Amino acid sequence: MTRISPTILKRPLHSKKLFFDSRKTSIFKKFRNRIALSNEAGFSLIEIMLVFAIIAVLSSISMPAMRGFAASRRLKTSAQAIADTFAFARDMAITERNTHLVVFDVGNNRYWLASSETFDVQNPVASAGRAANTATTANGQAVISRTSGIMGIPRPLSQGITIAAVVTTRNGVTQQLTSGVDYVYFSPTSTSVDTSLYLQNVRGNVTAIVVEATTGRASIREMSPEEIQTLNLGNDL
Repeated sequence: MTRISPTILKRPLHSKKLFFDSRKTSIFKKFRNRIALSNEAGFSLIEIMLVFAIIAVLSSISMPAMRGFAASRRLKTSAQAIADTFAFARDMAITERNTHLVVFDVGNNRYWLASSETFDVQNPVASAGRAANTATTANGQAVISRTSGIMGIPRPLSQGITIAAVVTTRNGVTQQLTSGVDYVYFSPTSTSVDTSLYLQNVRGNVTAIVVEATTGRASIREMSPEEIQTLNLGNDL
């Protein structure tokens, strides 16, 4: 009878097959790792070009809307600034018992605060840069007024905003001014003159600042396209 050596019995079966399987598994892992690295490497040129094309299209669509929003915003800001100046002039006229005015240089699109001490109706533009006389007490001390640093200093309108017209009614006569210098006064009794000041932006939108003669109060109103056409505003745009 043939005897089998114990060494042969201890030898693992199919050792070559096991060695081959382990190599194959290692190759698959390397291949999978390469695929993962290639996916994490970044975007392709076509993908980048597609993103830039989408950004360009969205920008071209939104840019006109952004310009329109900026122009409307500047128009509202300028109208509110003038309305605030009207309110301040009215308040100062009542407080100091002295007529105050807001002067408009229509051609240069600017305005400033004036008082009866600095304003000359024959030469309204001369009040620009002129401050009221400083009041003094019995001890000779100067009294600082709320208008110090404001009186006579011209304020320009925002970029792209123009004074389209100033319509005033004095002594029953209505006058529309599209150039030159005009003014709105506020008396110590809070009365004023019926005034409609029209501001216009580069897109043709018009906002009116209206002052009531009996109360001297100002309000802001956006004009409709029909009202703009009726007033013949914006023909030069």
